[in-house]
Amino acid sequence: MTGCPKIQPILEEGIDRKVLATLHARFLQINAARIERALLGLSSRQQQVFRLLPLLFHVNHPLLPGYVSAATPAGLSGFEPDSELLGEAQRLARSFAYKPLRHRPPQPILALFAMGSLGTVAQDESSDLDVWVCHEPTLDASQLAELRRKCDLLQGWAASQGCEAHFFLVDPVRFASGERQAQLSSDDCGSTQHYLLLDEFYRTALWLGGRVPLWWLVPAYEEHRYPDYVAALLERRFIRAEEVLDLGHLAQIPAGEFAGAALWQLYKALESSYKSLFKLLLVEVYASQHPQVQPLAVAYKQAVYDGRLDLDELDPYIAAYRAIEGYLAEHADRERLQLARRALYLKINRALSRPPRNRTKSWQRLLAERLTRDWGWDERCFAGLDGRKQWKVRQVLQERRALVNELTYGYRFLSDLSQRLEAASPISGRDLSVLERRLQAAIGRKAGKVEAVNLGISPDMSEGSLTLLQGTDASGDRAGHSTRAA
Repeated sequence: MTGCPKIQPILEEGIDRKVLATLHARFLQINAARIERALLGLSSRQQQVFRLLPLLFHVNHPLLPGYVSAATPAGLSGFEPDSELLGEAQRLARSFAYKPLRHRPPQPILALFAMGSLGTVAQDESSDLDVWVCHEPTLDASQLAELRRKCDLLQGWAASQGCEAHFFLVDPVRFASGERQAQLSSDDCGSTQHYLLLDEFYRTALWLGGRVPLWWLVPAYEEHRYPDYVAALLERRFIRAEEVLDLGHLAQIPAGEFAGAALWQLYKALESSYKSLFKLLLVEVYASQHPQVQPLAVAYKQAVYDGRLDLDELDPYIAAYRAIEGYLAEHADRERLQLARRALYLKINRALSRPPRNRTKSWQRLLAERLTRDWGWDERCFAGLDGRKQWKVRQVLQERRALVNELTYGYRFLSDLSQRLEAASPISGRDLSVLERRLQAAIGRKAGKVEAVNLGISPDMSEGSLTLLQGTDASGDRAGHSTRAA
């Protein structure tokens, strides 16, 4: 996927529809290749869930998963299932028959996207499926309740197929304006960030069907005047409004989001410390660039316009690592760089000290091998990290200190920056109090408190056996005792 010519559409000089079509095709080409990679990492039942989602939101049928009622909003904009997909649905429900409508009413589901690690180097067996269900802003409360119920049923069906799925209803108009309704949960960042979430969406999302992102068609060097550029495209009819979805732009990331994002990642680190560390480092990179922040999503878009379509280099995790590596190398911070590399290696989760499954190397493993070769890692490094499941208290404590120090440093750096810039944080008072209470309970230090040691570092710290030692002093009195693993 390389060797494509560079494209630089300039609004004042006129825009060729063929150029827009070429750009549209490039994004879809990358999307299709990433979906192919995503499917390689899924079981056959998980693949079925992934492939059927567009059809399940397109039709209401009592024999298909997710059926609530005939009144549930259904119809995916511009979507028509092919014979292969219909065949898969009929294998699931033999009497299902698809009846296309010649004069279909307006379709309330505008687009479907899968966001996150699917199709990236970080995808593994435990990767969940986060789906954005973008819907018409005109849906009323009862229609949204029906659609929410459908999503809940689909989530249950996906779980029965071994697929952890989460569905998020997105009103594109309210989202683009920065209005968020989601409460703080294990799968949502609440009110802590908007533009950082949008940046992650644009560089990780897999388009599953419906309207394509309008953001694709606005050059990176026009991001600063995105609204005017979009208005010109629509007014001059270079694009049709019913074929695109506008979720907003990334011309500027407010400094106030950095501290909120840091607090959120610190909280998430209680469950997944390495993943949170990696994300926190990226936020620090962005903050260091303020006010001229260069979001990775914009760099990704520029690469597509330039014809640089190497999937490995466009991979969201690799692109994030390159940015972190450059930032830490510039500051000669080798210790933090090594920690970032460990975090990425563990996120990729391909044990290089062991032979590959079925003697076939996955594309993720090949990429991990190239990365670690550049890092100068050897078998000893691989063995140490690959044996994380066997890490016990001593190793976990040592790693915990490094992780907590790094996470705390990142949070303080971002908090201090926000204070210096007098940036107002978008985090709500409710979310702030919830996060602070949970963090204090988990990592706050008090006299007599037993601290949580394992921040998602080792899956099992239990020892097979323990030895209790008790000694006496010269007078025969007990001198104390100690415990150690056998």
